[in-house]
Amino acid sequence: MNTLYRNARRLIAIVFLAMGLNLAGPVAAAYAETDLHLIYLPHRLTETSNKQYDRLLDEIFTGTELTVAREASPMKRALTLFLSDRNSCLFPISVKALHAVAEPDAIVSSDLIDIVSLRLYTPTGDAEKAFTSVDDFDPKRVGYIAGSGTVQGLGPKHELFVPIPSEEQLIRMLELGRLDAFLGHHPDTALALEDLNRPGLLRVSPITVSNVRFPISFVCHDTADGRHFIEEVNARIRQLHQDGDIRRVLGPHANLPTDAEDAIGAQVSQ
Repeated sequence: MNTLYRNARRLIAIVFLAMGLNLAGPVAAAYAETDLHLIYLPHRLTETSNKQYDRLLDEIFTGTELTVAREASPMKRALTLFLSDRNSCLFPISVKALHAVAEPDAIVSSDLIDIVSLRLYTPTGDAEKAFTSVDDFDPKRVGYIAGSGTVQGLGPKHELFVPIPSEEQLIRMLELGRLDAFLGHHPDTALALEDLNRPGLLRVSPITVSNVRFPISFVCHDTADGRHFIEEVNARIRQLHQDGDIRRVLGPHANLPTDAEDAIGAQVSQ
């Protein structure tokens, strides 16, 4: 009798447990916290600027259930941290640029955010001079951001270009006549000019130098957690583009994928 009683109690407990599971619905998959390594950009991604990419990150993660630990650091460090941690993601980055150091099949990427381009900047006094080609200038009088790999694709003269640590110093040296032109990333240089309260100080080439463009997205390692992160982020990116809020968040200097289609007659791909 005692054995029958105990078996009956077990059966009742199992029934109630099953009922509880059914009432609770399907059990959601548990995803780990994501380490998001951010490439520090002084005029738009610092974690404190409330500008551009900083605002974008807040907009994206406010609308998701992702748990994200964010850390901004210089490019080389952020890239090293990402490559050494398969549970992490990286932003902002061009997938094509990342393929130089990571296997394409080992990473997954989000929809495009915006496009960074290489532009040529000159003093406003050169208003009558065409300057869509870097070859118009003495290479020893052309500056660029130190550490930028974009100039390497501009021919052998790039070795003569002058590396300068920051946009502010490039702007100042051009203003003082120590440089005739410099290669800058757009929209970073435009934002630097705004921060200096001198938005009209320089002329900028109307087209990108040698058509150098970097479509920007999030990237993660190709894992279950990485794919989940990208799916969640993509939903927010698409919503921001669809509602037109991406322009509000990134501001007037951002070059969006639709802008690129208008400018070059074809969609910019990753």
